[in-house]
Amino acid sequence: MTFHQTTKLTAAQRSAIRAGAQSFASRNNLEIDVQSATWAELQDIKKSARIAARDVLLEIRDGMSDAVASSLEKAQGALLELADMVEQELDSRTARNSRGPSNAVDLSKRPEFEPRSGSAVDGGSYADAPEAYALENRQSMKAWAQAKDHTHENVGAGAFLRALTIGARTDAEQRALAGGTDAAGGYTVPTMTSSDLIDMARSEMVLTQAGARIVPLTTDQTVIAKVLSSPSPAFRAENGVVTESDPTFGAVTLAPKSIAVMVKASIELMADSVNLEQELPLILARALAVEIDRVGLVGSGTGNEPKGIVNYTGLTANTFAGGALTGYAPLINARGALHGANEKLTGFIMASRDENAFAGLTDTQQGQPLQMPRALEGVQMLHTTAMPTDGGAGTESQIIAGDFSQILMGVRSSIRVEVLRERFMDTLQFGLICHARIDFAAARESAFTVLDGVVPA
Repeated sequence: MTFHQTTKLTAAQRSAIRAGAQSFASRNNLEIDVQSATWAELQDIKKSARIAARDVLLEIRDGMSDAVASSLEKAQGALLELADMVEQELDSRTARNSRGPSNAVDLSKRPEFEPRSGSAVDGGSYADAPEAYALENRQSMKAWAQAKDHTHENVGAGAFLRALTIGARTDAEQRALAGGTDAAGGYTVPTMTSSDLIDMARSEMVLTQAGARIVPLTTDQTVIAKVLSSPSPAFRAENGVVTESDPTFGAVTLAPKSIAVMVKASIELMADSVNLEQELPLILARALAVEIDRVGLVGSGTGNEPKGIVNYTGLTANTFAGGALTGYAPLINARGALHGANEKLTGFIMASRDENAFAGLTDTQQGQPLQMPRALEGVQMLHTTAMPTDGGAGTESQIIAGDFSQILMGVRSSIRVEVLRERFMDTLQFGLICHARIDFAAARESAFTVLDGVVPA
């Protein structure tokens, strides 16, 4: 099945925007074909269209005439459609590793061949080139799914969740529901829709901002090889024996565990709200992101909870003895420990309380804000409420430093949704339980060091 992506607004959509969002229409070319736009233009259109859609929604008031309200709703729908259209085009360019206009690429004239990798030895055999097993933090799960699913029929996450409760409005939604029903009465969210939800959660996660990579999982247990120790080269005399030195290999095992969140909404709200389709998946994504961050950072690793960085056994040791943050010395301590272990420092993740403490440091003599050491310039300092501040005697926290590209977050690409119809029916509400399966591991645990015993000043 060939997927034909819509690349231009219809005449009716353009008219709706001109009628309900005049400011946006005056600043943008509504006749544009997204395939011909530059990468920068697409980014600007996507951002401004979403802002305009929000502003249009805010204009709808109680007591407003049905005609005016309908006009604004149509404008908002057209703006969101334009933003989605642009996002699909951006994902398509990302998938083909080119930011240039799509209409400049004639796919029919490109040579077709099987991707192969060859031996450097003459006469060597060829083998299929392996696919990258992990996505960088800038790569979307949706683009990965598009490369796997050539149908590319995408039902928005919000539309799918609404369709579960009050029924499908379009043929695409009907096909998504029919294809996702299982024997247990739940629904497996279509791959493209699942990828949207996963990307929404990733965009809210501090671990993703720090550089953690995502590994799409297709089985209940995935083993990834890692090098525990590298071979050691040695100089030798002419005709001398080459010293043997074997690398040591280990395994990183990702066994996804279930994480779930439940939300409730009234039947009337699901049917009538003009923005619930946008807000509902964001609510779910944000809730999942906070908990996924927590287990990735401080998870116990026992029972059904993945192990977080602070509980790794192979962390690089440091000499910080704990205490209040009165200067940048603890961060320099962590930097030195990592560099002494031949590891990189790409960022710090800490409790919001501790980040605020660093932001408020002052020079004790002049009372001016304390300048950060040059050695730390360019190193990310990220904060999150997922880092607890009630450890030890009740006020201790931890700061994690390291190369966060070594963190692997395994995610099953399918998300399941259960609809609770009877439980809340006495109040005419539906309950939606969304659950995913994730796990964390480190390619190198020594890439991290943890400053323990941080207390407020």
